Amino acid sequence: METCQVCQRDKPRTQAPLGLLKPLPIPERPGESLSMDFMDTLVTNKSGMCYVYVIVDRFSKYARLVAMPATAKTEYVIKLFKENWVRDFGLPKSTVSDRDVRFTSQLWKAAAAEQGTQLQMTSGNHPEANRQAKQLNRAVQHLLRHYIEPIQVDWDEKLALIASLYNNAVHSATGVSPNILLLTFKPRLPLHFLLPENQHSTAPGTLEFAYRFEQLMQQAVEQMHKAQAAMIEYENKHRRTSTFQVGERVWVKSSELGQEHGISRKLMPQYFGPWEILDVVGDEPDGPSYVIRIPRHLRTYPIFHASKLALFEETDQFPSRRSMLPPTMDGEVDIDDIVDHWEMPVPRPTGRGRPPKLKLQYRVRFRHHTDPKEDRWFTREELMQTAPQVVAHYEKSLQKGKRQIIKD
Repeated sequence: METCQVCQRDKPRTQAPLGLLKPLPIPERPGESLSMDFMDTLVTNKSGMCYVYVIVDRFSKYARLVAMPATAKTEYVIKLFKENWVRDFGLPKSTVSDRDVRFTSQLWKAAAAEQGTQLQMTSGNHPEANRQAKQLNRAVQHLLRHYIEPIQVDWDEKLALIASLYNNAVHSATGVSPNILLLTFKPRLPLHFLLPENQHSTAPGTLEFAYRFEQLMQQAVEQMHKAQAAMIEYENKHRRTSTFQVGERVWVKSSELGQEHGISRKLMPQYFGPWEILDVVGDEPDGPSYVIRIPRHLRTYPIFHASKLALFEETDQFPSRRSMLPPTMDGEVDIDDIVDHWEMPVPRPTGRGRPPKLKLQYRVRFRHHTDPKEDRWFTREELMQTAPQVVAHYEKSLQKGKRQIIKD
């Protein structure tokens, strides 16, 4: 039945996704805007690394690939970014990333504010969002298959080679290699020694060099506009106009809200919610994103593209029917642990009435966050609605005497 809440939550939608897509504008020059992502290789190497930190310049398509552990905290990611990009190419005006908790943390936002960098956190599963990094992920996986050993544990040793091959190859979106657009020259390779080029190269700083590079930049921009127009035309053939309104309740795709520990992604509900639409974001009426009132403990960017939402169908056909939905988010999404709690002061009633029931608040620490300033306090009622497993585990440790209650 269309109005069954369980069916709405668990069944996949077969219709075309909602929202016509509008790609991000093309940057004005190299180094101005970056795309970032974390690619899981699913193989832990000898040094304990299993992720690749992918940084891509959205104009030139130049890429840096950095091995990192799965447990890397926000501070470590900031350090990698400074050492592998800022040191060589300076600070970008903007960065595009997905909803990883390290990118949504207050520490990352503070670092970006200090550097004068605008954060654009979007969904990584449609072309309007983190397309550059997602495309490079596929290219890196493809190239790694050619060079790694059968046991696959040496993948990190090949990242420098993979980055060199990618940055020296002609990119389909620009018509030139990333190295030429960002570095203004093509680095010498062993083949240049064996097969020297016959083309005369102009010296940097000359008028001829500046004229040729300006022509190259204009050609690259024209090529990117053509590629973008073709992508828009193709993608919007398979999409529908979004008509969501502020105040309506919608379902949000579970893939947008992080991974739960020990929970099978294939067996998870297709959607979570329903939650209220608070605002419409963007100038395009046909392809907007929406601000959603998600539970406070879900440390994610609250803006979702229409293609990641589904309308909640309400009905009064069976007014006495109870909801068959379990708690909205019954797991550990992005929560590392409850680290503290205290008894909230409750006014005592006058007379001989029954003493009021104690109210508890819990301090939650989030995954990949080590700074106590990132912790947040929630009432027990709030967490029971969204993360009852975490509460049950903590309260069990209280009963065993492993924790102490902090009284006001």
